[in-house]
Amino acid sequence: MKNVLITGSSGFIGYHLSLLYLKKGFRVFGIDDMGDGYDVKLKQWRLKELKKHDNFIFDKIDISLEKKLVNYFLKNFKKIKIETIINLAAGTGVRKSTLHPNSYYQSNLMGVLNLIKLSRKFNIKSFVQASTSSVYGDSKEKSFKINSETSKPDSIYAASKKASEVLLHAYHSLYKQNISILRFFTVYGPCGRPDMAPFIFTQAAINNRLINVFGTGNQKRDFTYIDDIVQGIYKSSKLRGLNYLNLGNNRPVSINNLIKIISQLANKKIKRVHKPSTPEDVFYTSADISKTKRIMKWEPKTNLEKGIFKTYNWHIENNKWLKKIKVS
Repeated sequence: MKNVLITGSSGFIGYHLSLLYLKKGFRVFGIDDMGDGYDVKLKQWRLKELKKHDNFIFDKIDISLEKKLVNYFLKNFKKIKIETIINLAAGTGVRKSTLHPNSYYQSNLMGVLNLIKLSRKFNIKSFVQASTSSVYGDSKEKSFKINSETSKPDSIYAASKKASEVLLHAYHSLYKQNISILRFFTVYGPCGRPDMAPFIFTQAAINNRLINVFGTGNQKRDFTYIDDIVQGIYKSSKLRGLNYLNLGNNRPVSINNLIKIISQLANKKIKRVHKPSTPEDVFYTSADISKTKRIMKWEPKTNLEKGIFKTYNWHIENNKWLKKIKVS
């Protein structure tokens, strides 16, 4: 049986990726600090679902704590061979990073350093790192290419992610480790993050809540469905060398149009209040995925209407406990 280590396994992407690997017959070692970056009840629900699988093995660990992480590796991977480390553990959210910059650098940089060192020590075949479209900053390009400017991040979150990319680049240069750095574009889907617009707006539509819209609502995001993202992560784990890749939908949609799609599903108007944009908000994101298509034969299959339909139905089915989740 093949083995994979997924950090941040109780997070949104980590949960869905763990399910994919379990379906493919892998034994999944999952670690997560179960932190309270957002309402922990969501993480607890995901973990409970994952623990229903015999081949899912979980430990509560903070990847920024080197000694504990080393002991975990010595305990589990002296005799068991791990194929891949997929690092999804991170401080997430652009706005929150300005409030807690130290914790973001601990998880998003020191945590990555701890993992890549252990990856080398234990001779693990490939390392996959979750990065973000935020590294492109408030780019004026129509579509963000892998070689677009990334040296001027405009948030603490983006800066911490860019720093981890640079660190991994150095590790590949020095030790020739196989590393894939994936820049995700606005991931959404069932059991998503409660600080993201698709979750907040869907809950508002179902439970008749007011929403805050920052700015005009004309800003555009390259919303990418979770099933497409995890398929891309799985394919990237097979690559060799150092690879920077965008995982996005390449079809940006405005916040106002997202609200319209959800309103039509709910058959009601979502009440909104407009608030000023914050300095770290960017107006536009769009992924150029030409390199990803060429190297991995990957492209997204789910348009926003279909993805929101699936997401909305999941919210309806789980609304009894979801409506108690704190959104931000």
